[in-house]
Amino acid sequence: MPNSRLNLIILGTLFGITAFDTLLLAFAIPKLISEYGFSHSGAGFLGTILMTGVGVGAIVLGTLSDVVGRKRVIFFSVIIFTFFTGLLSFAESYLLFAFFLFTSGFGLGGGLTLSIAYLPDIIDKSLDKYMCYFESFWGVGALCIVAASYFLIQRPLTELFLIGALPIIFLPLFYQLPDVRANERKSVSGNVRDLIFKYGRITPIIWAIWFCGVFTYYGVFLWLPNIIISQEGYKLGNAILMPIYGVQIVSPFVLSLIVKENNTEKLLAVYSFVAAVSTLLFIYSKTLMLTGIFITSFFSIGGWVLLILATQKSYPQKIRGLGVGSAASVGRIGGIIAPYLTGYLIDVYGTFKIPFWIFVSFFMAMAVLALFIPAMRR
Repeated sequence: MPNSRLNLIILGTLFGITAFDTLLLAFAIPKLISEYGFSHSGAGFLGTILMTGVGVGAIVLGTLSDVVGRKRVIFFSVIIFTFFTGLLSFAESYLLFAFFLFTSGFGLGGGLTLSIAYLPDIIDKSLDKYMCYFESFWGVGALCIVAASYFLIQRPLTELFLIGALPIIFLPLFYQLPDVRANERKSVSGNVRDLIFKYGRITPIIWAIWFCGVFTYYGVFLWLPNIIISQEGYKLGNAILMPIYGVQIVSPFVLSLIVKENNTEKLLAVYSFVAAVSTLLFIYSKTLMLTGIFITSFFSIGGWVLLILATQKSYPQKIRGLGVGSAASVGRIGGIIAPYLTGYLIDVYGTFKIPFWIFVSFFMAMAVLALFIPAMRR
């Protein structure tokens, strides 16, 4: 496509607004605990509900996009997650809140998967560098929700959810995307057979790394606001969180300077290892605690770029929606488990250190598994 930069901006905007609405719950959790008396495990279960919706949406909408076209499914996804995020403001019971949250997650799963699967279809230049630029939009969305929560500290929680509906204004922008479909269209069942039999060596490795990646990211960053705010207070805690989330804008740009076609998996191993070490600093060093989580934020989002690149390169266009969607969906199992398990372990042990040790082990697992990708791809 001749207009790669414009396509990057449009898809990046989609990725940014999905980050905004996905991380919104993280900044609602402290108020749910302090104002509504939720336990840590109860608040964490809401994160599990959200990630369940994301997982279902990723596989269903990702698979559908291979058959009916990505652009059409993007429109549907954005309408779903913005509408139901806004409806969270009007939920009068826990059950209704959970239903709206799950449905919002379903749309978010489509937005996340489609933005990743679509990028290689409409970029005619270096995918590695453009993927890095693309991932920086996630950091922009994350920083925007930090800023929104900072200014709404003294406001009702319902206003934060209403802000989650605002991304609907970007819907006309997505109309500018080219309507690209797979060159060789197949049935859903035919694509599933290809994924299992033709790409059966690489798929389990990709799935395992996605599981670890989603588990660590959402386990850490859905609970980080509550951990920091509980120690520093609302206003100071939010101010500290701004550079921690803001560095997720910078990290992909730095990565774009060193990533190459043949070093994606090696870099993923290095980034995951450094994230493990820095998370240990966060756990055990009082003087370097904030430095540790700052480094974890930098390298974990860089690891996401590299994981997405490795996944995109592992599947051809005709099944890329299914390939990315299935990996994202398996990954969301980690996202389903992590929020509740983290809250439960904090309730049981009275400290965040135990669940964060699990995150360290999963970062290390990602580092090891990444080294097996090139051999499985051959």
